[in-house]
Amino acid sequence: MQMDYVVIIPAYNEELFLGRTLESLTRQEALPRQLIVVNDGSTDATPEIVRSYAEKYPWIKLVNNEKKEKRSAGAKVVRAFYLGYEAIDVDYDFLVKLDADLELPEQYFRRLSEMFRANPRLGIAGGMITTLKNGEWVYERFSDRDYVPGAFKSYRRECFEAIGGLRRSIGWDSVDELIARYNGWEIAVDESLQVHHHRVLGTETGSLRVRAKAGDAMYRMRYGLIITLISAAKAGYLNRPYGLTGIAVFWGWLRSWIRGEAFMVNEDEGRFIRKFRRERMLGKLGMGKKV
Repeated sequence: MQMDYVVIIPAYNEELFLGRTLESLTRQEALPRQLIVVNDGSTDATPEIVRSYAEKYPWIKLVNNEKKEKRSAGAKVVRAFYLGYEAIDVDYDFLVKLDADLELPEQYFRRLSEMFRANPRLGIAGGMITTLKNGEWVYERFSDRDYVPGAFKSYRRECFEAIGGLRRSIGWDSVDELIARYNGWEIAVDESLQVHHHRVLGTETGSLRVRAKAGDAMYRMRYGLIITLISAAKAGYLNRPYGLTGIAVFWGWLRSWIRGEAFMVNEDEGRFIRKFRRERMLGKLGMGKKV
């Protein structure tokens, strides 16, 4: 038996990609109860594209955000998401936050429904993010393979409510999984579900700016200096421009420390996060249990 789900897509000037994303949703073997696209102040044809689909599919809804706000990674996308969340008027079992530049395989949500139904402790699930390189879709490496990217998060309703929803801050798409684990929920990635990501990571804000924002998020999640330094070194080693990406991560953390930015988590949650990260790092080195 299929589980019901609702999809929310925050969209800002997505006329190049949005039609492809909506088309892939209309072809799902398990269709959503509702799809809400939040037009976040677009100046292109984004709302017209949504309206054209809504005319054909009654489960598609357009919500317009008329407020003029400065674009910023993290906080603004979550605010737009919540405009869609407040417009939900159907019942559902799991909730999906989706970007507007993706293509999903036809079996995507049928498979996620099966995963959620099979494991009552599964709180967050998703597929594998891929990007087109040299004519082939390959894994877009920017985090652990068991991490569900913020571009396509699916939350069991009870888990979403237990973690207090999404934090309105940069790093919302990392802290959600950490707080879910803190509350005893599990995370799962089905690598057979390859999601095509049509905008390369960092092309909207610049790759070094993205890394600096990641450092900012590490501060807000109470990573601490040592774990941040290790994470920055890893980023600098694995990602181009080599070296500079690591410096950008650490600068983002340092800048937030100097400014005394607000934390996203309390002290107990912070201790759990640091312990989880330490154990995962040691596990990868073969020096501790894998988590």
